[in-house]
Order: sequence, then C-alpha cells, then structure tokens
Amino acid sequence: MDAGYENVINTHNTNANEIIKTAEKYLGVPHCMGGTTMKCMDCSGLLVTVFANYSIQLPHNSEEQARYGKIIAGMDELIKGDMVFFIGTYKTNRFITHSGIYVGNNKFIHTSTSNGVTITSLNDPWWKEKFIFGTRVYN
Repeated sequence: MDAGYENVINTHNTNANEIIKTAEKYLGVPHCMGGTTMKCMDCSGLLVTVFANYSIQLPHNSEEQARYGKIIAGMDELIKGDMVFFIGTYKTNRFITHSGIYVGNNKFIHTSTSNGVTITSLNDPWWKEKFIFGTRVYN
C-alpha cells in the first residue's frame, strides 16, 4: 500500500472494446515467464503488450499493475475492460500473482501456464477462489 493504489493512468481515449479486440489477437500464444511477444508471454506481459498498442504504459508485474485504476471489489461489479487480479496462483512472496482483462459474461482473457493466452470463466472454481479484485482504468 505504501507504493500507492488507485493510480490514474492516461488511456488516451482508448475504449474497453478496442483493448479486448487487441487482446483476442493473442489467443493461443504460449506461456513463458517474462514474455511479451507472439512467440510467448506471461499474464502481466499480455496486459503490457495489449495496452502498449494504445500508448498506455503498464508495469510488467501483476502486483504493480493492480495499483492502477479504481478498485472494483466484487466480480458482479466488473465491466468489460476492467483488469482483474488474483492471489496464490503460484509460489512466490508476492501477494498478487496473476492478472487478466475482463471481457464480459463473467469471463476474462489471460495467459495460463497450460493453455497460453485463453479466455476463462471467473466461475471456474480455481479462479473464483483466487480472485481478489478488479480495477477500472476507463471513465
């Protein structure tokens, strides 16, 4: 918390549908830690790459990405384009360990270690248990 939260980020008049459409271009790209290309990418790398297409700069770290936008506490309050965050998805000393983009209909696009960039339901028991909050960067 000392490093801040609900930081404002300039979205350059980009809208959620554009972000989602761009993210979907990466469906099927395999997972690799630190990746940000069509060759391979990790979860925070997906967000970095997608948002960078619109000159929106995010850090390449889920925990740091969670510092941007208005916090949305409940899954039922999410709207398209919200970033979503999860805890305990792998062993690390970090609190927030995974990020994705909410695409609507209770689904999010993210990079899974087993499936690469994919769309998954927030109702999936694994993800539902690990969801912590979303953030909204659009007004």
